[in-house]
Order: sequence, then C-alpha cells, then structure tokens
Amino acid sequence: MRVGLDYRPALQNREGIGRYTRELVRGFVELGFDSDLGLFGYTAAAMRFSRAELGIARSRAELVRMRLPSRWLPWMLRKLGKGVDDLVGGADVYHHTQPNLLDVRRATEVATIFDCIYMIPDSGYLDPAVAARMTEAAKQQVQRAKRILVPSQYVGAEVVMALGAHPARVAVTELGCDHIARDLPPEGFGRAKEPYVLTVARVDPRKNHLRMLQAFELLVREGLPHRWVVAGPRGYEWEQFARALERSPARDRVQWIVDAPEADLPRLYAQADCFLFASLNEGFGLPPLEAMACGAPVVSSCVTSLPEVCGDAAFLVEPTDPERIFEAARRVLMEPDIADELRTRGRAQARKFTWRECAKHTLLAYKKSLEPEKDEPKLRHVF
Repeated sequence: MRVGLDYRPALQNREGIGRYTRELVRGFVELGFDSDLGLFGYTAAAMRFSRAELGIARSRAELVRMRLPSRWLPWMLRKLGKGVDDLVGGADVYHHTQPNLLDVRRATEVATIFDCIYMIPDSGYLDPAVAARMTEAAKQQVQRAKRILVPSQYVGAEVVMALGAHPARVAVTELGCDHIARDLPPEGFGRAKEPYVLTVARVDPRKNHLRMLQAFELLVREGLPHRWVVAGPRGYEWEQFARALERSPARDRVQWIVDAPEADLPRLYAQADCFLFASLNEGFGLPPLEAMACGAPVVSSCVTSLPEVCGDAAFLVEPTDPERIFEAARRVLMEPDIADELRTRGRAQARKFTWRECAKHTLLAYKKSLEPEKDEPKLRHVF
C-alpha cells in the first residue's frame, strides 16, 4: 500500500494542522511505514523546519518538494491532466490533511476533519467568509473521501450530524502529546522566579481569553501573587482581548507572548502553577494534554471535546462563567492537595495519547478505505 499525504502544513504551520501532520509522519516512521510514503510538499514559501526537525532526515519517506504557489496547483493539475497522487509517484491512498483539497486521479481518498466550528451560525469565532469557505471544503471532503478521520468522538458525531457522513466511514484517530516530552530535561526545570498561571492558545473569541482575564482579575483581587502568561499568536478579532487588557486593573500582571518559540513551551508548561484553558469549543484540545505531560495542574472547560480528552485529570468548569473559572483556578493555586492530585492524574492521562497510536489507527483507516465498498443505507435526519 503506497500512501500520498498532503505534507504542506508540516512545512509551514507551527500550530494545529502543522503539528498533526509532522507528528503523524513521525509516527509512521516509528512504525516502519515510510518506504511507501510520498509526502506532497509543493509550497512557494521556504520550509520553516529542517528535515531533522521534521523527523524524516533518516527515513525512506519521499518528500516531493517544489517552490510553487498553492493557488497555481489546481490549474497546473488540470493543464497536465494529472492528479496530486501522480505528483507523489502514484498512490493507492491519498490523505488530505487540510481542507485545501486538490484533484486526485486514481487513489482512494482519505481526509481529516478536525472540527466543525465553522458551521456554527453567528458564533463570532471566524470571519464569515472564511467560515463559508471552510464549510464548503468540509462538504467536499465528506463527498470525496472513503474514510474521514476525526480526532475525537465529539467531532465524529458532528461530522455525522452536521455534514451527513455515514458513521461507518468515520474513524477516530486521537492525537498524541508525547512530542512535548522530547524537550523535557530529566532533571526538570526547577521553580519559576515568579509564580504564574499559563494559557497557551491563539487569541480569538473561541478561546475565551476575555472571560479568563476576568477570572484572573478576581485572582489578583483575592491577593494571589501570580502573573498570567498568555502564549499565543493573534487570531480573528484579537483586538477585543488587546483592548480589554489595556483597560484591565491587572494589566501589569499579564504577559502576552505573541510568538512563543516552540522550544520554550515545555519550560512554560512545567513551571506553571496552573494551566488555564477555558475554551468555548474544541475539536480535540491539545494544549491541556501537553500541560499534563509536563506536570502542570489543568483547569479546562466542561464542553465539547475537552471532557473526553481530559477525562478526570483536569478541573472542568463552565467556560461562560468567569466566577467558576476563578474559583477553580483559586482552588488549584491555594490547595496543594488538589494541585498534586491533578498533576498525578494528568501525567497518567497524557501517557494514553501518543503519535504512534495515532499513526497505527490511521494506517488501519487507510487499509479499510481500500476494501470493496458496501451499500450504505441512506441517512435521514428527523427533527
């Protein structure tokens, strides 16, 4: 079985899809599935990571690379009468890792859908035009793919209910968090000079920074000495948070690291007295697991995929209530027994999620996609 895979996010994107694509391929290499792997890497921009950093320097995976703008690719494929599977030397399966789909000529198609956030009407999470494009792309993925990979059961249900995918075509391939352990020193980092609460997330309305800021202001009013370190780039409507921070009475205690180096994250996680992630909607939610793997006690949301991913290893709160967020964080910071219990449970929970397992279940989905099609009963939504 030869597999072609859209590797473009791995070369450029430090977050979400880029992390997934890099680490999935690392998992394939670890399993010995690399000699039949063609990585499609046509991008105009230079690679942000070396082959060693990507984990493919000594592998047999073939990186098919050309400096070419992505917007030219559909025209080029039509002009040549080729599919993207032809550009990787032919493939039995082609895996679309992002919603930017390219034409496939012969290979069976597999696609990953990370969430359905763009389909929530009037959510304010995304630019409406971007949400419309992502919705259309997701519909195409469901129409074209023999197997749809999702990171959580929560997203699987969304893909079935919102996009009409048949449940038999949906496979849950949970993400891993063991990448963060590569940069953890055996002796640890010791304590921080000043105590702090940490949030790692792109700053946009969905990540709920405004309510977390209100909760942090209550912590400051309570007399706790902690700073709040926010590590994350500017996202959609980031100005809302910037304005709120500027007029906040706790602004001098907040440090916003817009472009945190990836190498700094293990230390930031490990030295935090509390990791705060009160997101309103997640398809998976990798930062809480990364924090657990580094030994930070986690306060997270009780909605969408986060209870599934965090299990009983996080203090789960209602994310629309700043008082609840404050109270959970206060207890973690002021009650050592609670913090220690969360650290112990968190490390155990994080060990359940590895990229090797993600790769293993992804390979099973590839093989399933090549099996002869069965007549699937039509789904009918009854409301």
